[in-house]
Amino acid sequence: CNAAYTLADAELFRALDRHRLAMIEQPLADDGLSLVHHAELQKRIETPICIDESGHSLAHVQAAIQLGACRVVNIKMARVGGLAASRDIQALCAAHGIPCWVGGMLESAIGGAICAELATLPNFTYAADIFPSSYFYRNDLGKPELVLSGRGEVATSRVPGIAQEPDPELLERWTVAHASFRAEGR
Repeated sequence: CNAAYTLADAELFRALDRHRLAMIEQPLADDGLSLVHHAELQKRIETPICIDESGHSLAHVQAAIQLGACRVVNIKMARVGGLAASRDIQALCAAHGIPCWVGGMLESAIGGAICAELATLPNFTYAADIFPSSYFYRNDLGKPELVLSGRGEVATSRVPGIAQEPDPELLERWTVAHASFRAEGR
């Protein structure tokens, strides 16, 4: 349960150390002091802590590393501000020897394909949290839909970019309103 515990539960996490878990993801609430609290918990346990919700940005992840708040980072592209921000976090983590993994946030085929490409970069050590389009969407607005192989793998692009693109017919079908915005003075 992400963010469901407090430092008062440190003994519970210490008891889990004997199971040699790969990580414990975001055990403490993102309450403004979460990086400080995660650093304190990480000092008390052997199991690596993975920050998730506390890793809002490059600056937050940098602070987490400096404080010793984590030994793994979950990068959710939609949460951290896109592909460029995700790559910056990945590079920071790689420079500090901190493994990463791609977390999902209900991406469409387009977002999922970009996440799959992101997960191929060095230092993404753990399996990515990527789901087929049909898992979340009856009609994904991106085509082709993202699918998993029988082994749970996603095919990545063999050329620059991704194969997925918006489906104009579905976009038109599901659009409920149109709006145009112009910058002042134009």
